[in-house]
Amino acid sequence: MPEWPPISEPELLERLALPDAEFKEWVAELASNLPAREFEPGMMERALGYPWERPAGSYEWRDGMVRPFAELDEGEEVIERYASGGGPRLPLLAIGSNAAPAVLERKFGHFPPGEERAVLALSGHLHEFDVGAAAQPTVYGSMPATLFESTGTAVAATVLWVTPAQFTQLTWSELTYHLGRLDTRFEIADAEIGFDDVLVFVSRFGTLQVEGEPAALAAVSARDRSARAFTQRELLDHAAALALGPEADAETLLRAICDDLPGLLPKIAATVHRQAAPLRSERWVPFEPPAG
Repeated sequence: MPEWPPISEPELLERLALPDAEFKEWVAELASNLPAREFEPGMMERALGYPWERPAGSYEWRDGMVRPFAELDEGEEVIERYASGGGPRLPLLAIGSNAAPAVLERKFGHFPPGEERAVLALSGHLHEFDVGAAAQPTVYGSMPATLFESTGTAVAATVLWVTPAQFTQLTWSELTYHLGRLDTRFEIADAEIGFDDVLVFVSRFGTLQVEGEPAALAAVSARDRSARAFTQRELLDHAAALALGPEADAETLLRAICDDLPGLLPKIAATVHRQAAPLRSERWVPFEPPAG
């Protein structure tokens, strides 16, 4: 794997280089241009369903079709082909919705048929980390995934083998995340191999803390988990009560996101962000865009 993936788009590099304080100002300005939306009941179902449906194990996504790894005749030869043949690909860890085929279709569906519309998704476990809730709700109403260090834990995750173009597309889409690399073990569930470093996106807003401890996502399974796990509804209820008052709940928060996101963000910053902890780990190496 190269030291860092090739990112050549100046505007994207500029965004990645923003310090956190300037980045939050940029997000607030971006949100100020978003119009109000009408709340619809289906929005709540979508928000609570995060990180959405995905196959039980590894799979290949190609031109919108999903083939389970167990049904691939080539087996481990497929891994070798994606990892080292047929053009450069990058191992990118998916800890949340990027592991869902529907999300891959949404993000890559505009690419022409061929290798840019193909991804090998290898499910397995990431060691020494857990998946928690980022301390910032999304525009669609979920508390999305981020990583925190957790000694002895092996959390379910997926490595996506992506092309440079796919990687750039994902980096654009992961608006509120830092890019970096983890120097830790990822073991593949369907094969007797693994990786010792992977690229990953980590929330700029940190992991939400509840009673001083990181809040793990109950929707993401883990072995030897030491953190308390919360459902998406519990997380949204908690964030709503912090930002909007003790009577507020998940639906109240989602309605506020739809009605007045620019007005909601300062309340989130003053409450939810203050109950967050950034990722701090010797195994985490953040990406530093080149100067100039």
